[in-house]
Amino acid sequence: MSFDLLAPHYRWMERLFAGEKLQRCRTAFLDAIPAPEHALVYGEGNGRFLIELCRRFPTTQVTVVEASAVMITLAQARLQRSGLENAAVTFVHADALEWQPPAAHFDLIVTCFFLDCFREDQLRCLIPRIAGAVRMNAHWLVADFKIADAGWRRLRSRLIVRLLYVFFRRVTRLPARSLMPPEPFLCAAEFTRARRLEQDHGLLFSDCWHRGENASQPHRIT
Repeated sequence: MSFDLLAPHYRWMERLFAGEKLQRCRTAFLDAIPAPEHALVYGEGNGRFLIELCRRFPTTQVTVVEASAVMITLAQARLQRSGLENAAVTFVHADALEWQPPAAHFDLIVTCFFLDCFREDQLRCLIPRIAGAVRMNAHWLVADFKIADAGWRRLRSRLIVRLLYVFFRRVTRLPARSLMPPEPFLCAAEFTRARRLEQDHGLLFSDCWHRGENASQPHRIT
């Protein structure tokens, strides 16, 4: 899987086909979590979420794991253009399936439009590995696509998701062929979903998960 060829075009493609919808999903719960000391961000891409994270939490030490060298270059350039070249961000150029994060180190995990890249068997290994890197009372922000619940919304979301997988599998050699909801693996890792926001007629969602003694009961915002 490689996003290097797509990286230079990703921003205009996102703007053309989704406007600001994906960015709203990425940042939906930044104001709902306490300031993290150490954040681990997977598949950041060209840095749009990273900019908002650094602005919102300027003292947070951020580790970004990204498999695309071109995406890393674009994210670094975006930091500089935004006046955040001195932000405490470390980029790790690595395959998430192979990279081992330090144990019990992070109090925030972020996976925006990332987990949908993997097959069920890969998520079964990847999510516990990531979960092993968190401290008590950590938060995990997830943003991604989903299949809507019923009616025309369900048909619409199924068509859009199918087309997305056809495109990304051809261009990036994406291993996944269909969506695998990450909820069972997050629950198995002892995370509780605290909040959910759905957008675009149920096609997009943002989740805030929490693992700790004070995990709240989940509720949905639509």
